[in-house]
Amino acid sequence: MILRSANIVLLTVFFCVSFLSFSQQNTEDLEGLLLLEDSDDTQIKFENHYFESLKYKAIGNYSRAITELEICQELYPDNTSVDFEFSKNYFFLERFNEAELYINKVLKLEPMNYWFIDFAKNIYEKQFNYSKAIEFQKKLVEQNPKVTEELVRLFMYANRKEEAKILIDKLEADGITSSRLRRYKDSIEKYNKPTIKIQEVESDLTLEDLKKSYEEEKKFDVLIQILEEELVSENYENLKVYSEEGLELFPAQPMVYIMNSKSLVYQKKYNEAIDVLNTGIDFVIDNVMLEAEFYEQLGVCHIALNNPKEAEKNRQKALELRRLNNQ
Repeated sequence: MILRSANIVLLTVFFCVSFLSFSQQNTEDLEGLLLLEDSDDTQIKFENHYFESLKYKAIGNYSRAITELEICQELYPDNTSVDFEFSKNYFFLERFNEAELYINKVLKLEPMNYWFIDFAKNIYEKQFNYSKAIEFQKKLVEQNPKVTEELVRLFMYANRKEEAKILIDKLEADGITSSRLRRYKDSIEKYNKPTIKIQEVESDLTLEDLKKSYEEEKKFDVLIQILEEELVSENYENLKVYSEEGLELFPAQPMVYIMNSKSLVYQKKYNEAIDVLNTGIDFVIDNVMLEAEFYEQLGVCHIALNNPKEAEKNRQKALELRRLNNQ
């Protein structure tokens, strides 16, 4: 217990020093900082480096996050949380082959894990491989029928309108409808003709293509792709503009709040970021991993504001949620 307490104190001091001078220019300086001297306790070492990886992921430094995860992997080679984090960071770097490799690894160990299945779906959807994404979404629906509407959406994206219509009819028979389902149904009826299966949409859409598409239809899915692209490219001004518009158009979507908070952290507006995160976390429903990400980002803000107690409290909440998710 003494070692753990001392380690936590050192960790928070390090974070305070590091983040008080955070900016885009000195993000590279973080690369050169030495890690804290770990204790001999393997678990403490693991937690230190694991939280380091979460910290760097929170500010969009995914390569450094992967470096920290590699240390965690050396300490615990078969840890599913680490492998899952590998998958996410590679995903954000758009290194989809590696992201697939790690998500498939954890799915072999926990094939029924809802959040692993959900992330696998995201990986394939990001590559416009809707056939694969649909396979995983069907598995999600088996566990949680409330996400059936998402399956309809993927059927529409894949131009599999007949399957989408069958599902819409079933939902309506069960008394379930929404404005989005009605739009899908109207679209199917308007273009009611034999469905021709085509190849998946090409995956080489540029950021400009995405922005043009978003300006025309204001789709949430397209907005999220734009925000991810801007974050990876460290275009924080654009991230701010698009995330603020997202807050107006999609006020119940928690991912927009996460993205907006990251643009505010870049501007060193930590208190504003905390307000955004505290608002957005209320919209997180049945998503333990996303809730953990909110607490991680709150920890980053409190570190920068020299609030070590609040930073540690949020860190512990994030770690506990991840532990619960992997039980």
